[in-house]
Amino acid sequence: MRAERLGAISGLDHKMPDAQYIGFVDSLLVDIRALILSIIAVTSAGIVTAIAANSVSLWICTFVMLLVGLVRLRFMTLHAQNIPSANMDIARDRETSFIIGAVAYMGLLAIWTFVAFWVTDDGFTRFLTASTTLVYAFGMWTRSFAIDKGTNAHIIVAFVPLSAAMIVAGGWYPTVILVGFIPTFLFMKASSTRMKENFLAEVAARHQVAMLATRLDTALNNMSHGLCMVDSEGKLSLTNNQILRIFGLSEKEAHIGADMRAILRNLVRNGVLARSEFKRLWKALFRDAGDDFIVPLETLDRRSLEVQVHRMKGEGSVVVIQDITERRTAETAIYRMVWFDPVTALPNRRRFEKELSKALLLPLREKENGAILFLDLDDFKQVNDSLGHARGDKLLSAVGDRLRLTVETADVVARWGGDEFAILLTPRADMRESASVAERIITEINRPFQIDGYEIIVGASVGVARIHRDGLTLETLLSNADLALYAAKGEGRNRWRCYERQLGLNAQNRRTLEIDLRTAIANETIEVHYQPINNAATREIIGCEALVRWNHPTRGRISPAEFIPIAEELGLMDELGRTILLRACEDCASWPERIFVAVNLSPLQVRGGRVANAIKEALELSGLSPHRLEVEITESTILHDLPSTRQTLRLIRAMGVRISLDDFGTGFSSLSYLHTFPLDKIKIDRSFTMAIGSDQRASIVIASVAGMCKMLGMSVLVEGVETELQMQFVDGLGSVTEVQGFLFSPAVPEKEIRAMFETETRRKIA
Repeated sequence: MRAERLGAISGLDHKMPDAQYIGFVDSLLVDIRALILSIIAVTSAGIVTAIAANSVSLWICTFVMLLVGLVRLRFMTLHAQNIPSANMDIARDRETSFIIGAVAYMGLLAIWTFVAFWVTDDGFTRFLTASTTLVYAFGMWTRSFAIDKGTNAHIIVAFVPLSAAMIVAGGWYPTVILVGFIPTFLFMKASSTRMKENFLAEVAARHQVAMLATRLDTALNNMSHGLCMVDSEGKLSLTNNQILRIFGLSEKEAHIGADMRAILRNLVRNGVLARSEFKRLWKALFRDAGDDFIVPLETLDRRSLEVQVHRMKGEGSVVVIQDITERRTAETAIYRMVWFDPVTALPNRRRFEKELSKALLLPLREKENGAILFLDLDDFKQVNDSLGHARGDKLLSAVGDRLRLTVETADVVARWGGDEFAILLTPRADMRESASVAERIITEINRPFQIDGYEIIVGASVGVARIHRDGLTLETLLSNADLALYAAKGEGRNRWRCYERQLGLNAQNRRTLEIDLRTAIANETIEVHYQPINNAATREIIGCEALVRWNHPTRGRISPAEFIPIAEELGLMDELGRTILLRACEDCASWPERIFVAVNLSPLQVRGGRVANAIKEALELSGLSPHRLEVEITESTILHDLPSTRQTLRLIRAMGVRISLDDFGTGFSSLSYLHTFPLDKIKIDRSFTMAIGSDQRASIVIASVAGMCKMLGMSVLVEGVETELQMQFVDGLGSVTEVQGFLFSPAVPEKEIRAMFETETRRKIA
């Protein structure tokens, strides 16, 4: 707060603030009654002395004093009509006018006394004039003590004529009086100085108190908390604006001295506080005793308040009221962020684990037949990919709603993460009821969902683990429920599965297999065998397909159909694929120039985008010509027709490496790939070859596809040729360029395939 301007104005000390200075000047000029009485008294004394002395000079002095008094009266009357002074300049002018008038009047009185002493020896006249002048001098001194210039002028104009009067009188007693004037006027000067200092100190103190009071009032009325003081009798002794705003009170209702009990009753009548909240606050304020405490309140308009009561020994209480609605809202939001899923509004994984931990602490009889269910949505990824994540989130929310309606109120339904949900079933009378709940859940989820005008159908797989029977700890139960879910998904869609001990053994075996597979890939103990690819017309070997084999040290030979998916799940396909590529290229580089090698690529290798660099690196390290390398992709690799997949295949083709489509005819819309992707060869799946002779449709498919590919300029390879009958059928088509199958050879180690090359060479020579 800006300090008030201080200034040295006329005779006032510079320490007097502007407001006090203006007030002091105005106070000098408003006492009209005192001036009128003074004029009457002085004029009366002047008339009496003029008559007593029969002196024209005294009559003249009386008239002049009356005239000056009337002028001063007129000035003060005009001033009284414009109080207070508008600014410092006006106050300064009025002070100057007052000093001039007062000093002139004082000087006239002193001159009147001097004239009386000059014109007459009458003791009464001299006494009356001298005493009147002295009384007026003392009166003016007590009124204008704070005006230095006015006080000094008063003393001078009074002392000089009075001293002259004493000299005129002559004799010893006037001389004594004259000598007595000196300490008298010095006393007046010293006293006026002390009075002025005391006055200014008082002014400064009051100003400081007023300033502090103003600041305190400003602080109280601008603080965020409501504050009031209640005395020992329950009366308000202080309150601020914030408390009025919080409770919607007027200043009239919450005035100083108002009964706090009546105010609280009015809050109930006005619908601000519920009666129950009123009773709690009433009890805290007027019945409870002792230390400070806090009372939480809830208003009827759902605002949260916190009332802090601070006891003052024998003097009542200080009550601080804080509106904590925003804080409570933020706390609630944080609580929901920590414990609830934002998409479905269901409890999240952390909350589910907390509830499960609480359930496990119950006595056995209270938790027996309880269970946890893990649920995973089938085909949810397709919903996200085709309809977008926003609609996917709405579907998850709708699934959560159905789950809540399917189970009991006491059960806990939580979103575990992604498209997985977890359900904690409270104990049932029959342990078999958890299975019936799983069946109901699958039935409910199978019903179509209506999301933004789309009808969406998804399935659900459920894994069940029963509390106590399938696990005693949180970690065990969660793990076993997950194993049951994994088994249910492995058996197909829309299935549920309870945990069994064998599932744990299978999981342990799988974990062991994963560890062994990592070791085998790291140590490059995975073998590569080769199956010949023969020319359909001449039956000579023109190439070999590289096929991976794993001979486990304890379990023996493990099928690629078993360990390749594991390698994909573990993210090992890039490393395994690079090893197979390099080994196949190195082996092929030592074979006859006319032989090529075909290597299968995993969909994950192609979609990852790093396979092109792996092929380039394998060709450079082995020195194999690109045209002797052929990579085989499956239909699942290009099923989603991703731009990155197209780009990767174009890069491979640009190197001079050929691309073939494996297992043609086993997927969907295969014909569309023939002209949209850079393919060099089509491999017709062995399932069609096996049906030759028993299913005419298979023969028609092979003939049609082979003829179409020939017209498109692509090679055709028929897989799975195992009999001469099948080979004769292929020969009869005339459009098949390559064949592969057990009729010629199964996949064999590299040494054996090299021996086959040598045998074939010797046969040609013979």
